[in-house]
Amino acid sequence: MSLFTMVSVAIVVYVMTAGRAVGVRLIAAVGGAIGLANPLAGASLGLVWYSFRRRRALRSERMARRRAERELELLTHSMLIGLSGGLSPAGALALARGGLTSSLGTEVDRVLRHAVKGGLTPSLMNATGTGGRLFRQVGAAHLSGSPLELTLTALANEYREAARSTAVEKARRLPVRMVLPLTLLMLPGLLILMIGPLVLPSLARLLDPFMSF
Repeated sequence: MSLFTMVSVAIVVYVMTAGRAVGVRLIAAVGGAIGLANPLAGASLGLVWYSFRRRRALRSERMARRRAERELELLTHSMLIGLSGGLSPAGALALARGGLTSSLGTEVDRVLRHAVKGGLTPSLMNATGTGGRLFRQVGAAHLSGSPLELTLTALANEYREAARSTAVEKARRLPVRMVLPLTLLMLPGLLILMIGPLVLPSLARLLDPFMSF
């Protein structure tokens, strides 16, 4: 395989991946050239790249889900404010939507959109996703005629306790995570203090002839 062919393939792949990040385009171009010269190496590089992208996608999904879970308490409190102001359940849900920035806001939009077509209660009862449990409990309370404020208050307390438990668990794991960094930072100083007094006299005797000139 000539160098000219490999460079040509790399350029074609780089142009075809226009619209993506420059780093992604460069890696794709190099991978295409390597795969053309050595299929086994190209396949290995492609597998590593796919694993990296898959891991990155899963990490993004976890972070998005955590952001949505953190906004559940905000959603319940915002709905309580709307209901206390005399709004209907749909109006309170629409009011609460304004403060959401995660995928939970998209779920609220979907519930409201389906409520226009088939009614609020069926839309809430059929909701899925991060806020599915919240929507279904609100829908069940709305269907039975029980006060929505009590349901939302109980859910808000539950989300608050869950967030507090998560924070406490992270705080408890912090000392364990800090053991290795602290050890690595303290070890050089301890070695100097322990070995330094033993090594310095010998080092001074070895260097004394050279320092006398």
